[in-house]
Amino acid sequence: MQNLSSKENFFIGLYLANSSNYDSSVCVMDRNSHIILLDKFYFAQDIEYFLENSPYIKNSIICASVAYDNKILEGKWRIHAKNYRMLGEDFKVNRDNWINRISKRCNGAFLNLSKQGIKVIRTDMDRLRQAYKLQSYYLNGTSIDCKNLQTSMKLKFDFLELPENMLPASSLNAIICSIFAMEYLNNIETKEIFNIEGIPVLNRKFDN
Repeated sequence: MQNLSSKENFFIGLYLANSSNYDSSVCVMDRNSHIILLDKFYFAQDIEYFLENSPYIKNSIICASVAYDNKILEGKWRIHAKNYRMLGEDFKVNRDNWINRISKRCNGAFLNLSKQGIKVIRTDMDRLRQAYKLQSYYLNGTSIDCKNLQTSMKLKFDFLELPENMLPASSLNAIICSIFAMEYLNNIETKEIFNIEGIPVLNRKFDN
């Protein structure tokens, strides 16, 4: 993964949770695949502050996961209720974003970085784990899933920096995003799934 001809010296992976109730994580990796920073955030303001002020940002590519809007779960009854409502002139199919799936969290910060000439890509975390064959049969985010993922990453990528104690799921996902950012600059084959306000959401070609 070190054969890079681009100017980027750092590869930033950001696992973005859908709200401040859950932890988001950032991983900064250098050109030698060494993890030089691993940190957690909860509030969008803290993530945006890091993206605006970190010294690593200017010479980096950023890969951020897509956060899915969890309000759809809280409003599930509203979606089903539409099947039983009479359609009239005052009926709006997507009123209050009832059926919106994608969270707009930190979108403004990503767009600002992109306008400054910094490479920003997005990815779907579940699909990316599948592409790297790092998915498990356990429920995502559980202790046994994290243990399985961390052990698999040590074997697959030989990360000496990973501690013996178990890292949070968000930190492990941020590391995977950093790996994808580096491979993206190495012209790994990718596929655009969709885009968010002009920023592509990519997935890696599946390993054989």
